[in-house]
Amino acid sequence: MARAAGTRFRVEWDTTIKRLAALLSAGAAGVSILSFLAGRGTASSRAAAAVAAVAETDPARIEVTPAADTAFAVGDTLPLTALAADARGLALTGARVHWLSDDSAVAVVDSAGQVVAHGPGVTAVTVALGGRAARARIWVIPRVAALALEGDSVLRLAEGETRRLQAVARDARGHLIPAAQLQWSTADREVAVADTGGEIRGVAPGVTTLTVTAGGLLAQRRVEVMPVPASLTLIAGAGQRAAAGQRLAGRIGVQVVSRSGRPVPGALVRFQTGAGGGRAEPDSVVTDTRGLAEAAWILGPVPGRQRLAVQVAPIDSPLVALAEADPVPLNTRITLLTDTLAGTVGAAGAEPVVIQVTDSSGTSLADIPVAWAAQDGGSFAALDTRTDSLGQARAVWTFGPRAGRQRARVQVGNPRTLPPLRLSAPVQAAAPVAVRLLSGGGQRGPAGTLLPDPVILQAVDRFGNPVAGAPIRLATPQGGATDSLVQTGADGRARVRWTLSVTAGATSLVARLAGSEAAIQVPATALPAAPAKLRFASALGAGTAGQPLARTLQVSVTDRFGNPVPGAVVSFRPSAGRVSPLRAATDQQGIAMTRWTLGLSAGKQTLVAEVKATRARVGLSVTVRPPARAGAAPTPPPAARPEPKRSPFGTVVP
Repeated sequence: MARAAGTRFRVEWDTTIKRLAALLSAGAAGVSILSFLAGRGTASSRAAAAVAAVAETDPARIEVTPAADTAFAVGDTLPLTALAADARGLALTGARVHWLSDDSAVAVVDSAGQVVAHGPGVTAVTVALGGRAARARIWVIPRVAALALEGDSVLRLAEGETRRLQAVARDARGHLIPAAQLQWSTADREVAVADTGGEIRGVAPGVTTLTVTAGGLLAQRRVEVMPVPASLTLIAGAGQRAAAGQRLAGRIGVQVVSRSGRPVPGALVRFQTGAGGGRAEPDSVVTDTRGLAEAAWILGPVPGRQRLAVQVAPIDSPLVALAEADPVPLNTRITLLTDTLAGTVGAAGAEPVVIQVTDSSGTSLADIPVAWAAQDGGSFAALDTRTDSLGQARAVWTFGPRAGRQRARVQVGNPRTLPPLRLSAPVQAAAPVAVRLLSGGGQRGPAGTLLPDPVILQAVDRFGNPVAGAPIRLATPQGGATDSLVQTGADGRARVRWTLSVTAGATSLVARLAGSEAAIQVPATALPAAPAKLRFASALGAGTAGQPLARTLQVSVTDRFGNPVPGAVVSFRPSAGRVSPLRAATDQQGIAMTRWTLGLSAGKQTLVAEVKATRARVGLSVTVRPPARAGAAPTPPPAARPEPKRSPFGTVVP
């Protein structure tokens, strides 16, 4: 700033000298010089008088000493000396010189050349004699000689509070230096910080020192940052319960914490209960050095949740502690309001389960906790976990997977003191989805006859519960079921008497729910009935007496339905000759075989095959030729044929 002012001063001074020189060289009188200075608007009446004296003396040169000087306090005086000389270099003593200050707000000069500082800045002091003038530059730069902080000797701030401070700097003569360069700082920035404008902010509780410096001097102030309650924390007594009107076992404890998370000692904490919420003892407590405060809580007489508000200034929102006031068993009534409890397995009841809680006088008890618990695999969807203003609570009961009577419990209040309300509901099976075979499968019996044991079927729902009144359709590939449609009884079972078909072999009974494609098959085996018919496989024609027949005889045995009968013992009785074997069991195809050697008599011979103890028999007649005459070539015996393979049922019976 001083350099800029000096440059401006030099330019203005050079301009002033040039114009003065021009006027003087033109032979202008003192009046012209006066007019020039008046035109600049900076000359005073004394300056005009000084210029008017130019006509008196005309020095060859004039100088001022010192050419530059500085005042460090307002009111300081700086002496200036003017030296004038003629053309021969001789000093003009006693000459009357004239002094002028360009800026009287910075400094003024008297007729003796004494400059007095008036304010900070730079100015020029001009001395004039005749047609000559000289200049001196004067700086006024106040120097700080005293520094002080306004306010109390100890600065107390709340945590987070901001305050602007004022520092006063004065020069050696006690004049205020408004533009002093002040530097602000704190010893512990974690306690408080200060900016360049003198604004200080409390950061965290503690003590530090504020320092302001200027011109090599400093001023200090003790700063104490006080903690400010910023939050309340419940540290003891949460979630307690007791009978209505009783004292809680644990005390309610809170901690007051500042904005920086530090305990706040000495804070006043108030404990206030709402309507019907009992009382706190004591109702106000001052926090200790750890920021802790506690009080006992005596619950109000009305059951339900009760609230205790904990407040501390300047925190706007209170901390609310909750406690459960349990109903007193002797003064509590629980009533089931739902008319009918019944349903279907795996499904929700037709209407919600509704209970009501009152005291012994019938007054509804609101805000009482209610817990729903289904047994036997069921579940509850609670619509209310606490009673409403009418003392009622609701839940949807979804029944378990087993038909029959299902149970549930409704717990009101404290399970340690109040017994639950027990519920029971009849639950029926769901719609049938399948048929199960309980017994009667895999039986064996003669074809066309009634099996000895009934086939027992059961209709079940998707959980396996028996379903009463379910229609079951019956069918067999060959027919034979007694009923084509049966209905299950109260136990979900249907008894079916099964008459086998007339065709022997493996068979099955198909059972399916009416209107459903899902079916089961009941296996059974139809055995051939008693032998009823015998038949020789083919006619044999003629034979030679005393010779065996050319082919083995085969007899088929069937029952009355034409089914081959294996294992039947067939007896052979010839009218002449012999057979081997006399008795044979039929194979799996109902065939019995034997060889017949004819008798010695020519003519007709007969073979009878029969199954003892039955009426099944058949006869075979053969024309027998006489044997060959003596000397005649003997009839060659028939070629031996290999015996056919026999099944176990074709084993010869001795």
